[in-house]
Amino acid sequence: MTADQPRNRAIGDLTDKARTRAIFEYLSLLQEAETLDIAELEEILFSLRASTGNAGMRQTMLEKLFVAFRARLKFFLHRFVGIRIPLDRTFRHQTGILQGFLDNLAATHELLLEDIPLPQQPEVALELMERVAFCLYQHIYVSHLVAAPVQTGIWQRLHGVYLRSLRMPSVPAPLAAYREALLLAAAQPTSCAAHELEFVAEYAHKCADTISLSAKMPQDDETVFWVEPAHDFALFALARRPLPPGYRAFYFSTDRAAEQARKDLEALRTGASAESLRLPELAQTPAGQGALRRLESVWGAPGKRHFPRRRQANHRRARLCAGLARFCQLLQKKGSESEVDISQWMIINESPDGYALMHLSGTIGHVRIGDVVALRPDANPGWLVCLVRWAISENPEHIEIGLQIVALDAIPATLVDNESCFVHTPLLLLPEYPSLRSASALIAPAGAITDNRCAIHLSGSKKSRDLSGLKVCEQNSCIEMFMLSE
Repeated sequence: MTADQPRNRAIGDLTDKARTRAIFEYLSLLQEAETLDIAELEEILFSLRASTGNAGMRQTMLEKLFVAFRARLKFFLHRFVGIRIPLDRTFRHQTGILQGFLDNLAATHELLLEDIPLPQQPEVALELMERVAFCLYQHIYVSHLVAAPVQTGIWQRLHGVYLRSLRMPSVPAPLAAYREALLLAAAQPTSCAAHELEFVAEYAHKCADTISLSAKMPQDDETVFWVEPAHDFALFALARRPLPPGYRAFYFSTDRAAEQARKDLEALRTGASAESLRLPELAQTPAGQGALRRLESVWGAPGKRHFPRRRQANHRRARLCAGLARFCQLLQKKGSESEVDISQWMIINESPDGYALMHLSGTIGHVRIGDVVALRPDANPGWLVCLVRWAISENPEHIEIGLQIVALDAIPATLVDNESCFVHTPLLLLPEYPSLRSASALIAPAGAITDNRCAIHLSGSKKSRDLSGLKVCEQNSCIEMFMLSE
């Protein structure tokens, strides 16, 4: 709250009547406060749970608290956008405070549900269930924002709220927050950088009404996911993992959401503005369009892995250099690693097209989801070209990442502008490899190439090379990859 507003510090020491009056006064001030103190909100929440007043009174006060908090939640969440992972201890502590409050806010609404005669007040009960689902969904969303695992029991509670809503008379559709949570989970949130995840969450909100859940097994639908409410996990794509025996699941399809992403992406390419499509401004950037491209893919064809993973038991090591500019510098030095940041990683598992790694030592601040990295496993003669596909961090000293191999080697290059002037924009030219890609490709910083043609200067060559027919095959906030038609 602002400095000129009284802070509520001793509510717990008051009588029930005085406590109720103090809470009402505090909540009235709360509606106009510019900022909120989570610790103070936690104290009010504790007082509400300890109150012996009637359910209607507690419901009114809880509604005031929820509305004020929800209106300012975006302010809290925005603090976690753009921070580096793994989180330092300060941000880790702030994350724990916010998630703890969301957990307690959901639990307080759940307790209030126990005191309400559901058949007589179905609308009130559904509103409380929607708020429980919202709090649990935001708890999950915060975990994704900071690349942390979802806490144990949260998904199971969220599924339980949905099951409880099914017992209400004439429920028109699943809880809105529940549908958003499922759509976000189907979008593979661990593969998104934080600001891209913000965009994906807003897009899931836009498309939430395109999905509906059914207990009936669909027939030959590649866009179907299944949910088992009795278990503490989000969902699985039916094409990737069939339903195990004994499971009683609900199914939903993301085909309409994928189609909407395709339409919006096509409209943006033909000149439509993000505002006209009711999309965030990020949709006008390579990061936003890359996110839409991935949503069209993961919602439209959530298929199986191309290759099985092989877990490593011999603790193989690998060296990693993160970032396009550093990769180019590393290749131009031809073996000298003293002037670039090299970190050490352990290979957890691998497949013919990628690796999962755990950090051991060295600088990791440059590792970003979507960025290009150079990887050199032990005994490998050269540097592999990889893209960071996901990252997860359980604590400040631990981070794991997933890499996709996009080339076995690369040629460093520099962009040349229209006047044939040298431009210090690093590029990587990737040779053709039939097992990875059907044509050669070019990796550039996001937004550096704005047309389907460009001129590049190869390292070690005195002549520039003209490239035409560039076709985007990968976009995100870090890089763009173009397929070459020549």
